[in-house]
Amino acid sequence: MQDVGIEAAWQAGRAAWPDVVLARDVFAARLAPLDDRASGFGADLYLAAACLAGDPRAIERFDREVLGAARAAIAGIDSNAGFIDEALQRLRASLFVGDDPRLAHYAGRGPLRAWLGIAGARTALMMRRSQQRAREVPVESEDWSSALVAISTADPELELLKRQYASAFGQAFRDAIAGLEPRLRTVLRMSFVEGLSIDEIGAAYAVHRATAARWIQRACDSLYETTRTLLAERLALTPTELDRMTSLVRSQLDVSMSQLLPEAI
Repeated sequence: MQDVGIEAAWQAGRAAWPDVVLARDVFAARLAPLDDRASGFGADLYLAAACLAGDPRAIERFDREVLGAARAAIAGIDSNAGFIDEALQRLRASLFVGDDPRLAHYAGRGPLRAWLGIAGARTALMMRRSQQRAREVPVESEDWSSALVAISTADPELELLKRQYASAFGQAFRDAIAGLEPRLRTVLRMSFVEGLSIDEIGAAYAVHRATAARWIQRACDSLYETTRTLLAERLALTPTELDRMTSLVRSQLDVSMSQLLPEAI
């Protein structure tokens, strides 16, 4: 990221979190490898960087105001209160603990809360799969597509629209996933549920990482077109309502899927 982008992100972070202090050189070092577009999420990057630097006020604000964004995504997989609490605890540990904390991988490609929704859903899916394996219950039927629907777009207006058409939107999205050609559906599942990298998916199919990335992009494009078409067919929407629904579909996919693609192919 260029200096002007780092400065803009720095100022946005200081304005959003005035009680959180982070040395500018530490912040700049973390942002330098990122794309310039990440400066649009400067406040989120500032808080994440401060948490990774160990600032107690940043961690407190993160726990109180940001981490809860993963709760809805986890609840979409299992609404049991104990399961949700355990998944949140595991997610938090993965974000901060170890030589390669998960939070260090937040690259400002979308809102931090939406990124946490993806991370929470993955944590919950892996937890549930482990529990099912321990009970020797098959896991092929788990509805991971519902987890993608549950992830917040971080846009209050679009979230209201999604709740208004919750049943139709969720069903259209799931039907679109079910209608993907098998390979595209499989690589999407490998990336979202298994948490495999583009390199690992490419190795599994003996193709270059760029090919694996293109497959996931094709899946995203297909999901957008199919979901929009199904909603248009199933709902009696005015042109204005259809435009808003189109924005919702695109936003949902941008939030849910962009996190699964590499920044550079």
